[in-house]
Formats: sequence, C-alpha cells, structure tokens
Amino acid sequence: MNRIRQYTQIFIFIILGLVVLSLLGVMVWYLRDIVTYLIVAAIIALIGRPVLRLLSRVQIRGRSLPSGVNAAVALLVVYGFGLIIFLIFIPRLIRQTEKLESIKIETISSSLQEPIAAIDRFIHTYQLTDEAMSVEEYFVNTVKSVITSASVSHIANSLVAFTGDLLIGFFAISFIAFFFLKQRTLMHQMVIVFIPPDYKEKVNSILVSIKTLLTRYFIGVVVEVLLVGALITLGVSILGVENAILIGFFGGIFNVIPYLGPIIGGIMGIGLTILGSLNLDFYDEMVPLVAGVTIVFVVVQLIDNFIFQPMIYSSSVKAHPLEIFLVILIAGNLAGVGGMIAAIPVYTILRVIAREFFDQFEVVRSITKDI
Repeated sequence: MNRIRQYTQIFIFIILGLVVLSLLGVMVWYLRDIVTYLIVAAIIALIGRPVLRLLSRVQIRGRSLPSGVNAAVALLVVYGFGLIIFLIFIPRLIRQTEKLESIKIETISSSLQEPIAAIDRFIHTYQLTDEAMSVEEYFVNTVKSVITSASVSHIANSLVAFTGDLLIGFFAISFIAFFFLKQRTLMHQMVIVFIPPDYKEKVNSILVSIKTLLTRYFIGVVVEVLLVGALITLGVSILGVENAILIGFFGGIFNVIPYLGPIIGGIMGIGLTILGSLNLDFYDEMVPLVAGVTIVFVVVQLIDNFIFQPMIYSSSVKAHPLEIFLVILIAGNLAGVGGMIAAIPVYTILRVIAREFFDQFEVVRSITKDI
C-alpha cells in the first residue's frame, strides 16, 4: 500500500512537473531576451565565484572588504580577461578580413589553377554534371559571393545595426551579474520562493549542488578553449602559417560546440592557411602546408578528446565520458547545435534533481552516485 502511494506521488509530481515546464516554456519564449540576459549573467557570476571567494579572504586592518566591492572586482576580473582576449584577437580578425577584401579573385583562381583544371577535367571526363559553367567559373563566382559577404563594410553595417541592442544587453547582463555576485544567495532565492514548503529542503540541496557543479563546468570550458586554442596556435606557428593566433582563436572558440565544432574550426583554419599562402606553389608547397595544418587539428582533437575532456567534463560534472557522449548525441538530434552546447549543463541539473526526488530507483542511483 505504501509503495502504491509512493508511486502515485511520483506520478503526480511528474505530471505537475510537465505542466510547470510547459508554462515555463511559453513564458521563456515570450520573454526570451530577458531569460537570455539572466542565463548569461548567471554564467558570468558562476565563473566569477572563485575570484569572489579569494576576495572574501582579503582583510584590510582586520576587516573584510564590502560585498559590493568584492562583486565589482570579481566582475571586472572576468570582463578584464574577456577584454584581453578581445584586444589580442579582434584586431587580427579585422586585418584578416581587410586582407580578404583586398585579394583579387583572379589571384586566387590563378594560384589554384592546377587543382581546378584537374577537377574540371575529371567532371567532364565522367560527365558528372550537365552545367555549361566550368569549375573555374563556378569557383570564381562562389569566392566572390563569400568575400562580398565577409567584406569590412558589410560587417561594419551589421555591427551598427545591432549596436544599440548589444549595449542594452551588456549593461543588463552586467547589472544582473553584479547582484548575483554581491548577494550570493540571490539566484538561490529567486528559485526557492516558488517552491512549496514541503520541498524547500530538497530544492535547497539541489541548488547548492547545481551551483558547485556548473561553476566547475563553465570554468572548465574556458580552460579547454584556452588550451585547445594555444595548442593549435603553437602547432601552426611551427609550420610557419600566417595568422596562427587567429587560426588558434577560431579553433578554440568553435571547439565549444561538441563534435561538430572542431570540424568547423578545422575548415576555417585550412581556409585561412590557403588564403595566406596563395604565393606558394600548389603541389610542392601549399598541399604539404595544408596537410600539416590538418594534422595539427587532428592531433589537438585527439589530445582534447582523450585528455582535456575526460579531465574537465568528467571531473567537473561527475559523469562518465560515455554518458556525456550519449547525452550530447541525443541533444544534437533533438535540438541541433544549440542542444549540443546546452546538453551537459542541462543534464547536470536533471541528474541533481533526480538524485533528490527519485533516489529509490536503481538507474537513478547509478548515474548520480558520484555527485
């Protein structure tokens, strides 16, 4: 009888949870900008927590610094780190974009004439297309459209178009993140106020665990981006590739997207390598250089997959690497690239909730035993 009552309570809890999630989903959709600000501010606050903990130990004449000062300094440290990254990479990105704009299509076509001619002969020999346009003409038209879309003027116009929204978002996120840091329990209180008294104790435990695990995770992601970017930069620098830092920057940033991101980063790296090496002989110099860059990306990915990710993801969210792989795979099928990026944080939250409310199930105990 007790077991029936227990399962009935679980069933009711699941139904109520689905209803609440549905209502939250509708609300999030209509208030998505504000929700985005809150999520980004929460992530910044979580990344700034270790700095805040260090500052809380600082004492001047036996007195601790005011919480507002600690919060402001922690926020400035996080932003300062971001500003350093911005100042290192953005000027290089602008210069590379300007260089792309200055490259004549004929120069690219002439440099790659041999492989284009070989592809053209292959296509016409085996009659793989009915198009009258040659591969060279198609290539020139495609490159023109890419360079036009990547022009400095186009980027500048796009930046001007959303500068207002960007500034509003920056100040809103900064304001929210400051108070999340100043009042450490503010995020906690924002959730707990909606929880019925009977569940407050369990939800308190859930929030504490989530905050700890996600702090480790987001700091781990930042560390992984830096390590991957640094290794790619080092590898392509040894090969003598121009704009090695920019290639490493893109490789590190896109690595945040599980599985698909490294491929995108690699393609961009190879593209930048080719555009920076148009003066080289294609078969004797450019092909070996591109092969070397490809090997660098493959080796860095192997290091990331077998060393960085197990250490960072598995240790930060206390999950088995196979669990993480399957979760990311499922999230990718359900929600695309965005789902893959959000998969690990969301799965972490769900595991913590399951541990508190469904610990009587063996499967729940097995996936939550380490958290």
